Amino acid sequence: MRGRVAVNPSSKATKLPAWSRAAPVALEDQAPIDDTIAAVVRACRDHWQKNVAAAIDGRDPEGVHQVRVGLRRLRSALGLFKRHIHAAQRASLAQEAKWLLSELGQVRDLDVFINVLAADFTPRVAEGEGFAQLIRSARLQRDAAQLSAVRALSSVRADRFAARLNTWLQGRGWRSDEAGEDAAHFARHAINRRLRKIRGAAEGIAKLPVPERHELRIAVKKARYGIEFFHDLLPAKRAARWAGALKHVQDSLGHMNDLDVAERTIEKLVGPDATADRKLAAAARTVRRQHKKAARDAEPEIRKQCRRLTRIALF
Repeated sequence: MRGRVAVNPSSKATKLPAWSRAAPVALEDQAPIDDTIAAVVRACRDHWQKNVAAAIDGRDPEGVHQVRVGLRRLRSALGLFKRHIHAAQRASLAQEAKWLLSELGQVRDLDVFINVLAADFTPRVAEGEGFAQLIRSARLQRDAAQLSAVRALSSVRADRFAARLNTWLQGRGWRSDEAGEDAAHFARHAINRRLRKIRGAAEGIAKLPVPERHELRIAVKKARYGIEFFHDLLPAKRAARWAGALKHVQDSLGHMNDLDVAERTIEKLVGPDATADRKLAAAARTVRRQHKKAARDAEPEIRKQCRRLTRIALF
């Protein structure tokens, strides 16, 4: 995905800072749980921190996106190991990650919105004054949101969060009371707990209301992170099958999330009463209709992929 973002005029000719996806986590079957926690949390930290420069630069939307993925993975890992991490430690670290995620959320929403307009409405943006105005407004707000994101990423609070996490990791501040549990045993049980909950929701997908569907999408995302963390400890073929099935469900449910992003973004760009600018309001209504249609059209695929989840054996 490529979107127009805020750029420091003096840096236009400079090389883009590199962004990177999460690296695989190297784990050993018989490793103690303390070593497993350290390896997984360290990988989440590295993913987030390696992308900060690209996020601050802002010219490639992947920088902000990858920082957010790293922070979400960290929160997921803290939840995955909650039995071994003191509740106060876990809550404090998760809260700081949530704060930084929220500070970057508007940039990400606008990146997604601009990308959809550019990909799906190109002729209308070129020909329709309302669409051109809508995308201009989105780009202006994206520039402002990028500045806010930079302030958050460069803030004392963000620095303190990173330093605290680093100290906690170096000192292994959690120090599990169940150090005798090995990594492979923990991985199977932890992932299966998440998958059972997902299966329960997936079996009733036809009657699942929108809020619960959002919860299911988040649960699916967390389960995918867990399988990625423990890839070395799980049966390879089954892990690949689960990862593929979960991705299909997440993608299918993603249309609903895209609709929410569009609704929130249009509300900010156009406001609740856009009658003063009919062309802009008409463009906004067209975008809303397309997202609603995509969400409705995804329903058969959502049910198909949810049925598929119920047929895969647990670990």
